Amino acid sequence: MRLVQISDCHLLADKHQALYDINPYDSLELVLSLIAENPPNALIATGDISGDDSAESYGHFIALITRYLPACPWRVIAGNHDSNAQFLPSFSGNVLEAGSSWALGEWRIHGLDTRFVDARGKVQSEELAAVGNDIVAHQKASHLLALHHNPVITHSWMDKHLLENADALKAWLSNYPQIAGIIHGHIHAETETTFAGVPVVSVPSTCWQWDLAPEFAVDDAAPGFREISLSPDGKWTSTIRRVDQ
Repeated sequence: MRLVQISDCHLLADKHQALYDINPYDSLELVLSLIAENPPNALIATGDISGDDSAESYGHFIALITRYLPACPWRVIAGNHDSNAQFLPSFSGNVLEAGSSWALGEWRIHGLDTRFVDARGKVQSEELAAVGNDIVAHQKASHLLALHHNPVITHSWMDKHLLENADALKAWLSNYPQIAGIIHGHIHAETETTFAGVPVVSVPSTCWQWDLAPEFAVDDAAPGFREISLSPDGKWTSTIRRVDQ
């Protein structure tokens, strides 16, 4: 089972507008074109799909997905830039909500909404409880958790925007060893680490990349995505691909 993760598209109502010398619409189109060369079984977008809270930005996302991956099932979770009235109506049944996991073969993919204040994140106890109940209901499955905000510090300027109550997530994870991995977005960079003994990976943005340095800076790495291979035996591996590779 091949699952592709994209994140932090920051699409704008104006398809021709650029920021940091990158047009997010054109950049997402390049990423999806690369993905379409070898279509995956499924795709998940881990937040910040919009960059300006517009319904048009979400319409652009849906149109591009439909054009390049017409037969690929997909889901989205919200990022801090999706804190608006347009997000849920735009995606309706494609939002991966806590307690309603997504079945992919022998795997269950779970989503958490970590929106809190401004760019900061927080996990809610009721969402963790809902995911926990879902895991118990599917004991024979392997489980992957998706959220937007990073639970692990990056030792960079982005740490002021991380998951504020990561300790609550850590305590919860200790009760659910069935979680085989965690994927997230938000930091616009490729990282691989562990959290509470669970493998955690992030993904490049489909537009601009952040330099995880003490002060804000834009990295010159190309936009990309993460391809995740989910094995029936509960093991998984992943790799990053970028549009210039």
